[in-house]
Amino acid sequence: MRKPFGLKRFSRAASGATIVEFALIAPVLMLMIVGLVELGLLLTARTILDNATFSAARVGKTGYSTATRSQSQLILDAVRKGSSGFLDPAKIALTSKAYTDYGNIGQPEPFTDTNKNGVRDAGEAFTDVNGNGSYDKDQGAAGPGASAQIVVYEASYDWNLFTPFVKRFIGTNGVVKLTSRIVVKNEPY
Repeated sequence: MRKPFGLKRFSRAASGATIVEFALIAPVLMLMIVGLVELGLLLTARTILDNATFSAARVGKTGYSTATRSQSQLILDAVRKGSSGFLDPAKIALTSKAYTDYGNIGQPEPFTDTNKNGVRDAGEAFTDVNGNGSYDKDQGAAGPGASAQIVVYEASYDWNLFTPFVKRFIGTNGVVKLTSRIVVKNEPY
């Protein structure tokens, strides 16, 4: 006579256990692998952006230009070349600001605080350090600067994530803003 199929007998049965265990672990394992690949691509893009920014700064600090290409054009060419085909050069936003001294980076233009409130109000005199005709909270002048000036190069790139599931957790609408910043002192030219 055959014994009825019971819970005790089911708990001792080992056939098919491996496939059930794999079915439970596989989604988590695949998510980890996809996440690692996505993170690897993101870090690679960040490193390439850093290298492109460094290349731009190297070209910019020499003051080099040719008869047909300006210094700014040569800097952009260095960024395009430095992106190594991995990043879309058209999507790289590069800015540069020149300062007279390292201590001036990110500092507002000096002003006379007549009412002693610590904030520049309309009508209070200021020194137009960057020469643009208006008061600025950052006294850096846009561009690659002149001989022996300090220049801050900043590059940004919107990196689109590939995996729909990862897009939900990282970035904004599946986009991560990568940034790179390099400070150099121009050579005396």
